[in-house]
Amino acid sequence: MITVGEILQLAIETDMHGLAHRVFWAISECIVSAEENSEILDNLDYDGEAIARMIAQNVLNIGKVKLFVVETTKPEEFAFYYSENVLETHALHQELFRESAKRLTNAPNLLGRVFEWDEQYNAEVLYFHRKQVVAFPYYLGHARAGERFLYKMVEGGF
Repeated sequence: MITVGEILQLAIETDMHGLAHRVFWAISECIVSAEENSEILDNLDYDGEAIARMIAQNVLNIGKVKLFVVETTKPEEFAFYYSENVLETHALHQELFRESAKRLTNAPNLLGRVFEWDEQYNAEVLYFHRKQVVAFPYYLGHARAGERFLYKMVEGGF
């Protein structure tokens, strides 16, 4: 059995704004409890206006930390960062590698992808890796175009 609380946790971790706020609304209104079977969520009458207000206010702070990809000065090489905004990402990249980004992009589409890390030889979906990080901005590593293997760089090379 999957509980309502587990659905809420997964929806928050994977930036599913609508689902997370619907479930949170149902729990906060005492319509369901976090320990109940999640199938109960299919049969509720939701207050669309109240949930829309919660989403607009982002009551659950979903999506605050984003994935940014920096195109480096080396061809086909990209640096990956978790950060709240572009300015923090740019500043950390300059501090670590003494170069300005050619291009800096918010990449939410990559959060659901599996990447490997060279230090641990394991793979993980970036959504779930993000929850292990305690301070932001955070440098994940570099990857070559089209690859899903992140290398930690030191200034000047791999």
